[in-house]
Amino acid sequence: MNKNQPNRLAVIASIAVTTLACSLFTKAVPTATPTQAPPVLPTTIPSQVVAETPTNPPVPTPVDTSIPLPTPDVTATQDIGQVLGDVEDYYTRGYLPFQNGQLYHLDDFLKTMPSINVFDFTRTGQQAQDFALWADIEMDSTGYPSYPDYSGCGFAYRVQNNNEGYTAILTNEAVRMGYCEGGLLQCELFGTTHGTGKVDLGNPSKAFFSLAVNKDRAYVLVNGVMVGQYTLFTSRLLGMGDIYYSVVSNINAGYWSSCKMSNIILWESYP
Repeated sequence: MNKNQPNRLAVIASIAVTTLACSLFTKAVPTATPTQAPPVLPTTIPSQVVAETPTNPPVPTPVDTSIPLPTPDVTATQDIGQVLGDVEDYYTRGYLPFQNGQLYHLDDFLKTMPSINVFDFTRTGQQAQDFALWADIEMDSTGYPSYPDYSGCGFAYRVQNNNEGYTAILTNEAVRMGYCEGGLLQCELFGTTHGTGKVDLGNPSKAFFSLAVNKDRAYVLVNGVMVGQYTLFTSRLLGMGDIYYSVVSNINAGYWSSCKMSNIILWESYP
């Protein structure tokens, strides 16, 4: 035998042992079996997130400029023209201190039930110092009081925070101008400086009522005719004040007036 033969056997035996060891090691480490499915990542954003983070900015809605505007009320336009004509006329006659100013439309007023109080006042929401005011008045009086009692409807003006101010009330037979204090519950009537202040209205009645105030003077026209000029206080109540709707009645004495005022326009006169 060749002397190198044992060495070849030794090498073959060594390779066999190594291969067997590798085979045993591989079988001894089994592959791990998963106990649950791997988590699946969402492929879409929840709806609420999409709503909060839109991918595209909102497109503004175009405005249709071809829509026709409402047709102006011809009657109202004519009324405004008449008012502006009256303003110029009142300024010329001295009823207003300035020809410039601002025009306001006041809400209609309706009072059909008598009030517990003799003087019933409702805010118009408007203030003025020197002004002219126009209104259509429909009045229905129950009972006929004698002077100095009276029942009718009209306005209070230059009313202060202490409820002190003036009133101008239309009755069936006269326009009563007065000064009120004590929460507008104690009122004293003024006489006229010029004119009689008297009217002759039926019952029920309709009348076009105009009141103009210029510093310490007040003027009242009924159906376009000057009824009376009144002198107010020269030392107070000359500034800005609230304007109220006013109804004067005395249900306890058996007389009161229902009142409807509409088409009320106020012109505030200022430089």
